[in-house]
Amino acid sequence: MVLVKKGSPVDALPSDGTSYTGFNTFTAGDEIGSGNYVCFNNITNNFELKGLQTKTRYYVTIIEHDGGGSIDYLTSKVDTFSFATQWIKLDFGFSVKDTCDRTNLVTFTNKTTASFSGITYTWYLKDGTDQKGKDITHTYTEGGNYQVTLVASPSFGCVDNFTNQTAVRIIPRPVSKPIEMNGQVQQCLEGNVFRFSDVTTIKNLPQMAYVRTWFFSANDSSTIPRPVKSYSKPGIYRIGYKSETFFDNKPTGCTDTTSLIIEVIPSPSSGIDINDSIQCLNGNSFEFDNIFPGLVAFSWDLGDGTVSVNKSITHSYSMAGVYRIIHQAESSIGCKSKDTVYIAVKPNTIASFTGLPSQVCEDGPAIPLFPNNPNGVFSATSGTFSGNNYSSGPAGVHQIKFVVLDSFCPDSMISSITIVQRPQFSLGRDTTLCDGGYMDVFVSASGTITWEDGSSVNPRTIFNQGKYWAKVDNNGCSWTDTINIEEALTPSASLPTDTFICKGSLLRLVQKWPDAVITWSNGVVDTVVYISEPGSYSVTVSNACGTATDVMTLGVTNGFCDIFPPTAFTPNGDGRNEYFEILGRDIEALSLQIFNRWGELVFDSNSAGDFRWYGDANGEPCMQGNYPYIYRYQQKVGDRVRRSTHKGAVFLMR
Repeated sequence: MVLVKKGSPVDALPSDGTSYTGFNTFTAGDEIGSGNYVCFNNITNNFELKGLQTKTRYYVTIIEHDGGGSIDYLTSKVDTFSFATQWIKLDFGFSVKDTCDRTNLVTFTNKTTASFSGITYTWYLKDGTDQKGKDITHTYTEGGNYQVTLVASPSFGCVDNFTNQTAVRIIPRPVSKPIEMNGQVQQCLEGNVFRFSDVTTIKNLPQMAYVRTWFFSANDSSTIPRPVKSYSKPGIYRIGYKSETFFDNKPTGCTDTTSLIIEVIPSPSSGIDINDSIQCLNGNSFEFDNIFPGLVAFSWDLGDGTVSVNKSITHSYSMAGVYRIIHQAESSIGCKSKDTVYIAVKPNTIASFTGLPSQVCEDGPAIPLFPNNPNGVFSATSGTFSGNNYSSGPAGVHQIKFVVLDSFCPDSMISSITIVQRPQFSLGRDTTLCDGGYMDVFVSASGTITWEDGSSVNPRTIFNQGKYWAKVDNNGCSWTDTINIEEALTPSASLPTDTFICKGSLLRLVQKWPDAVITWSNGVVDTVVYISEPGSYSVTVSNACGTATDVMTLGVTNGFCDIFPPTAFTPNGDGRNEYFEILGRDIEALSLQIFNRWGELVFDSNSAGDFRWYGDANGEPCMQGNYPYIYRYQQKVGDRVRRSTHKGAVFLMR
């Protein structure tokens, strides 16, 4: 016998002689005492206990008995144990990214809690597929409402399941299919009318419908079921079409796009091809053709009474003018049309000009040309134009072209002109004949030579100075050049011998030579130089015939030697040294002032009118002693004047 009690140990035992009925569902068997239930009473070794609550501990007591008519229970020796039941709570949630079929992604998140591990999860997705795993993602390929079930399989065998009451809603995507209602996706341009509709399908689900949108161009769309369109231009048109699922009359974003290709067939007469719609009258030849493919009938009216039913025709017009071309054609699918074009036959222009000589000299004056048409334009292979005046280029044969500017029938005239090269030459640079020499002058150009003296020798020997020119004539084109020739002597230089001058004096050096450059060693460029410092001085004389140099040395004595001031005088009436006077060489006295020992002015030549002092002041004789003085003078050296001041003292002796 097995007794089981919930929550606490078994606290009652069977009574001998009493028979008890056991049942493997807890609380279904006989109860002994309070809460002690007989769950098994048999001779086998195992049974399966059912009807237990989760998260609950159960206590078990096993009692052995003899099973006879008068049952005897061995209550003195029983076996007891307890066990706790496990628990699991299944739950999950989901999120949907893009609810449209084929592009959706559903993420299932497992929220199950349990008191044990080792659980295997199986998701039944209700679209005929299942997946194993704790958390999964899934894409539904078809719209619908999917009630997903999660099944848990613990490792010890019991299975539980949970079905979410919120279904996964996947929006069905419509399958777009636009059509032309009459199947006429190709129509002729004339009278074309396209009637559009659609046979779009969508899975039949509650509250689901679709809305279509037609796109005829960037700025032309429509949502009506059966739009009608006509086209004014031929071509292939792609009609865009989009259908979108609406749920509960609201857009879902689940769309399907496609397009319908239609063709507007050009007018059969639109294939008119003309080799040149504007031609000049002279030699005009118009080629008319219709290059539209698959034509079965043609008709041409060329505007001058000429008609034809050929596909192509060549025609020339006898008069200038504008002609209306009427063409009709029919295609193999029955499209018919008429088209009108215009062609023009232009009168020819004539280009000509006069005034161009056959030959001119190089670098000659501009040549005026006289065109017959003021609208023409001149050009040349060489040279330039200023208006209608042509300035020639280098020597050679060149083409002058005159074009009458007309958009369709221009005309041109070309004439040749020969530019004769001038016999250019040079007699050379102006030069100098030295010391009675001579030189040969050569003319290097071809032609007839004429010198200024009428001769034609080449080369010409020249012995004298002068201006010489030569002229060369070559087929009427001439060139003249001139050379100036001077005569000169090879220069020489001559300076004075080495000499001395007094301190403060100037020495005037002169060096001359005709048509020569005189350069002194101190940098002066002149025929005359003044020197006053000691040293070596040189002069260089240069002309076209050569260079000459001379050198001299100048010494300068200590002290001034231009004047000779006395140191004493005796104004005592004996007729000797009666006055004080300063003498000099080539000098001119300017002033003399004499002072006494106290610095008082006792003599001034400016007021006295004399440069001699007789030893008195204000008519009274001066006492014996030294008298300082200031003497100013000037000295002329060549064209220069040097002024000097001398200070000294003279002793007056009585």
